[in-house]
Amino acid sequence: MTTRSLSRMASKALSYNLTRKGQVNAAGISAASKKAVEELLLVDAETHHCYFRSAGLHNHLSHHLLAAYDLGTTPSHLKKIYTTEAGYQRPIILEKKDASIIVNDDNWGQYLGNQSAYGAFFKYFSGKVAELGAGPALEKYVFDPEVNDKGKVMLIRMMSGAYCHISTRCSRLRANPPFSVHPFIQIGYGVEFGDDTLVATGLAQAAIHTPTAPELYDVSFTEDTKPTSSSLSVLEILRKVYDSNTLAPKLPYDPDALFSARIKHFLDPERVAEIRGICAQFHVSGNDVSSEVEELIWASTLLMAATGKRGRKPRLDFFLMHLVTSSIFLNPMLEVLQNPISKANLVKSFLTVVVLLTLARGRPRIDPALLMSYSPTARPPLQGLKPNESATGSPLDDADYNPWPAILGDVVFHPDAHVIKTIRTLAYATREYGATPAGAATGALLKNKDEESHKGTKEMDGTIFARAAGLVMDYMGWVAHGQKARPDWDRSALGWDAAWDKDAD
Repeated sequence: MTTRSLSRMASKALSYNLTRKGQVNAAGISAASKKAVEELLLVDAETHHCYFRSAGLHNHLSHHLLAAYDLGTTPSHLKKIYTTEAGYQRPIILEKKDASIIVNDDNWGQYLGNQSAYGAFFKYFSGKVAELGAGPALEKYVFDPEVNDKGKVMLIRMMSGAYCHISTRCSRLRANPPFSVHPFIQIGYGVEFGDDTLVATGLAQAAIHTPTAPELYDVSFTEDTKPTSSSLSVLEILRKVYDSNTLAPKLPYDPDALFSARIKHFLDPERVAEIRGICAQFHVSGNDVSSEVEELIWASTLLMAATGKRGRKPRLDFFLMHLVTSSIFLNPMLEVLQNPISKANLVKSFLTVVVLLTLARGRPRIDPALLMSYSPTARPPLQGLKPNESATGSPLDDADYNPWPAILGDVVFHPDAHVIKTIRTLAYATREYGATPAGAATGALLKNKDEESHKGTKEMDGTIFARAAGLVMDYMGWVAHGQKARPDWDRSALGWDAAWDKDAD
C-alpha cells in the first residue's frame, strides 16, 4: 500500500473543504481559487511530513497557500506556490519501518515527541476530528487535564515548535529545540478556514513536538480565573518584564548563540518564579477574552516593529515576527472552544510565549514613538500613478492615499511565506483596531495613573499596523515592484546593545 493511499484512508471521513471565510477575505477570492486551494491543501496533508528537514524546519506550504488565498490571489498563482515549495518536502512516512507504527487510544502517549510517528498521528487524529468535530477534539486532546499530565503537556506542545535556520548548526537543536508556535499556527489555519484535515495535521504536529520550557506555564485545568481590579494589561506585564532586575540578560552577547541556549538561560528557579509571578498578574476570564486578544495583537506588533534603534536601519526579528503571524489565530481558536477554562488557558499560554520570546531575544524594549515615526502610507518604489484631472483627489497626495491595495497586491508574490502571513495579520488588525485614537489602546497608561506604560504610548494609535506593514514591505522587499526579496529576517538577537555595534546588513 502506498504512502498516499495510507493517508487517504486516514482522511476518508474527514472534510478537507474550507467551510469558513478567512479573517481578511480580500476581493479576488473565487470559486476557482477556493477549489484550487482545497485540492492543494489535501495533497500536502496526505503526502508531506510537517518537517521538511529532520532538525525541525517546518513545512509552511499550507500556511503560504491559505494566506495568499485569503488575500485574493489566483488559482494559477496558488499552483505556482505549491510547485515551488512541494519539491523540498519530505514524505509523510519517513522510512518504510515507520509505516508499521500504529497510534491508538492506549499507546499514543508513548509516541509523543517522535517525528517518525507523524503519519500515524495524522491518521489517529483524523479519526478523532472526524468523530468529534474540531472544537471537541481540541478540548479533549489539547486542553483536557488528562492530556496535560504525566509529561504529555499537549497544550505546551501546541505552543512550542522546533525551528532552526538552514545556516545554523541544526543537529545541536534536537535535544532542546527553540519554539515558534508552529503547531498552534497549523491548527489555527484549520479552525479559521474550517478545514478539519488541517486541524488533524496540527494535532499530529503538536504531538511530535518537544515541549519548550513547560515549567514557565502557569495554567489551571480545574478552575476559571476570574478577572479582578488588580489585573494588569499585556503592556503593563511587558513593563514589569523590562523593570525586573532578575530578568536582565546575564549572558554576554554572542551572535552565534543557539536560541535554545538563550531559552535555557531563563530556566533557573529564580527566573522561573519571576516569570510565573509576572504572568500571574494577567487575569483572564474565559467568558470574554476579546480585550485580552486585542492587547496581545498590539503587543506582538510592537515587539516586532517597534524594537529598532533610533538613527539606525530598521531590523525585524525572525522570532518576534512569529508573535504577529500567530496572534491572528487566537480569535478563531477561541470561537471553537466551549470550555471557559480552555479559553483562559489558551490566552494565558500565549502571554507566556510573548514573555519568553522577548527574554530570549535579549529583552528588546518597545519604542512606540519610533514605530509612529514610520509612514502610515508606505508606497512601492515604482508606482506609475498618473491620476486624470477629472479624479476627485489624488493618490499622489499622502492625505488621499490608502497604502493597503498596493501592499496586498505586492505581498502575495513574495517568496517568503512569513512576509505574507505577517502582512495578513496586520491587515486584519487594521480592520479591527485601526480606528483606535491616540492613547486609547488598552494598557497605554498604567492602571489608575496618567503615566505611560511605555514611552510613547500616549501618542500611539491604530495606525501602528499600517506603519508596521509598510516597514515590513520596505525591509523584506516590494518584489512585484522590482525589489529583490531579502533572504532572511534579522537573527542578531537585537535586544542586546552589542547586537547593534554594526549594521546587520
